[in-house]
Amino acid sequence: MNPPAALLFEQTLEFSTADLSALLRQHWGHAQFRPKQEAVVRSILAGKDVAVVMPTGGGKSLCYQMPALALGGMAVVVSPLIALMQDQAAHLEAAGIPAAFLNSTLSWEETLDVRRRTEQSRLRLLYLSPERLVRDDTIEWLRQAPVSYFAVDEAHCISEWGHEFRPEYRQLGRLRQTFPDKPIAAFTASATRQVRHDIVTQLGLRDPDKFVLSFHRANLRYAVRQCQPREQTPLLEAAMHAYPEGNIIVYAPTIKIVEHTAAWLTGRGIPAVAYHGQMDASQRQRNQEIWMSGEKRVLVGTIAFGLGINKADVRAVLHLSLPKSLEQYYQEAGRAGRDGQPADCVMLWQKKDAGLLAHFIEDVEDPQERERAWLRYHTIRRFAESTVCRQRQVCLHFGETPRWENCGACDVCGVEPEWLNRPLTIAPPSPRKRAKAEPPAADSGLREKLRAWRKAKAAEQSVPAFVILHDKTLDAISGLRPGSLGELLEVPGIGEHKAGRFGAEILALVQGAP
Repeated sequence: MNPPAALLFEQTLEFSTADLSALLRQHWGHAQFRPKQEAVVRSILAGKDVAVVMPTGGGKSLCYQMPALALGGMAVVVSPLIALMQDQAAHLEAAGIPAAFLNSTLSWEETLDVRRRTEQSRLRLLYLSPERLVRDDTIEWLRQAPVSYFAVDEAHCISEWGHEFRPEYRQLGRLRQTFPDKPIAAFTASATRQVRHDIVTQLGLRDPDKFVLSFHRANLRYAVRQCQPREQTPLLEAAMHAYPEGNIIVYAPTIKIVEHTAAWLTGRGIPAVAYHGQMDASQRQRNQEIWMSGEKRVLVGTIAFGLGINKADVRAVLHLSLPKSLEQYYQEAGRAGRDGQPADCVMLWQKKDAGLLAHFIEDVEDPQERERAWLRYHTIRRFAESTVCRQRQVCLHFGETPRWENCGACDVCGVEPEWLNRPLTIAPPSPRKRAKAEPPAADSGLREKLRAWRKAKAAEQSVPAFVILHDKTLDAISGLRPGSLGELLEVPGIGEHKAGRFGAEILALVQGAP
């Protein structure tokens, strides 16, 4: 017999800030919460429905993961992509948090094992696709499971007004009728006011606590350039040389252009991999791991790439065409600068892009969806061609009214990467300011030893390398050179669990380095 939800949520009174901070340090390796994270966690712990709009890089996944760990129950997380749920489950397991997923990639024996762990209350998070969650057999099974609450990730997919509407998400309204006493938490990184209202309505959220963070990303520099046909390629090459450190994402409009661009970059001596939806799943995963681990620093992808990607040191996101919507552009561009350091988001579009988008819109059969697509088209055209501050346009689009007119961080406001106007130069961009103090310079020899160790560990455990440790964490270890377990725990991204598993080996590598 499972305890009533009310009994579970009475425990919220026992969680002090120190308790939650201890969990944050132990499992996520962070010293403090990001803005609004603790408030969201406390609302879920209090048994409230919540609706959260937290821009890319704000740490929304922690907001629905931590309450399950604190409560000791299990959260059911709705996730739209197989790769996304697999990566998140792997990260959680690596951090000492029991998590699993159910999808079509599992064998029958693996599926039975997940179900058994669920029924025995051995999981804290279970990831499901919306299609699987709303199946009658899944619903009946979950009635008997120790579910504390439901978390709906990428919740904008539930709205027809959203840029990634998925009909299967509409069926999630069943959760409220079937599990009336279970809180529902909805999360998205990009939703207009209309979409936010639709999310609340479609999920049947009851007087939800609402959290909408600012859409202004002060460390990002936006620039848009309408290119002539032969201008885009030299600009792309100039961009590759302008960012000698960190990683780059290049978004291309078609699979053919993705493959051509990746091959062209490789031929120019620039380490790049391709990523698109028609690749074999194993190759797509392999290419993502190569990029995430830093083996190759440039990833060229279609819009299929990006959901849930947690790579901190992306210094530039380049778009080689006009995106379908401002929401899509904001979400994709927002994968830059997640470490808080300056990063560039540059759109290099051509006149033909607008014609191609218009052609696809006219092919849409449903008249209402066609009308919504035209609205999105006109919005992104205005963004690309307007002389209004780009950061301000973004904020206003999502229902936020800034008090400033000039952001000082976009081409309209007079700030743009130097390479954009001097395509043949290779000087790195000059950032306006640093968001925080520079860490000690990384020891390149030690960093390479740590990379080799991480690669071996990842192969041993059959997980992507970034699940072991992120590049940013390796760089911090290489710079700080910790000499004890206590000093290692001061490194961002090293929690108590990872220190316990890998600390001795890491310290041995540090001590053995010249």
